[in-house]
Amino acid sequence: MSEEWISITDAAKRLSAAGDVVDRSTLSRYVGQHAEALPTRREGKSNLIEFGTLAQHRAENIRLQQSRRSPEPPTVAPDAGPRLPTQISAAARDKEAAAALRELELARELRQITSVREVADAAQTAIVRMRGAFERAVEGEATTLALKHGWDERKVRLALKTFAQTGLEVFHREMLERIDAMQRADDAGEPYQEELSVLQ
Repeated sequence: MSEEWISITDAAKRLSAAGDVVDRSTLSRYVGQHAEALPTRREGKSNLIEFGTLAQHRAENIRLQQSRRSPEPPTVAPDAGPRLPTQISAAARDKEAAAALRELELARELRQITSVREVADAAQTAIVRMRGAFERAVEGEATTLALKHGWDERKVRLALKTFAQTGLEVFHREMLERIDAMQRADDAGEPYQEELSVLQ
């Protein structure tokens, strides 16, 4: 019978194809453990093994025969096995949502949350008071500027009132837009988030 020297990689493939399933690293350790019975020889960068000798050695190896005949019984998962990661994360999210709702209800009971209606009323009151404050300030500033620069006091007063009115209208419009956004978020049950571009 002629000898057939092949690489350990090829030997692992041939053994696996023949039913002795083994990978290259496991076979390499096996050859190393039984070096006296399974000599190798170097050829280039590869270690070669005589395939016939190897196949016969593994076929006669009692430990291998026992492991093939008595595979480890599969582990039976308990009835209430571990849940999948998606189930766990979904349960965690549900628990967080329930906790957040409880906190929200408690905050409402303790009056720690201001309703959108209360914000709207406070904004309207602020606008009325700001308008009154601007009107009072305009009177004094118009007289001061007219005396300081020799301007016509009536024209200065008119310009300042127009400036104050324009500023209040812009402020009022922005407040209404924000209150509307807050109301939509509240109706949808979502937290209101101020846009950064509005704050800059």
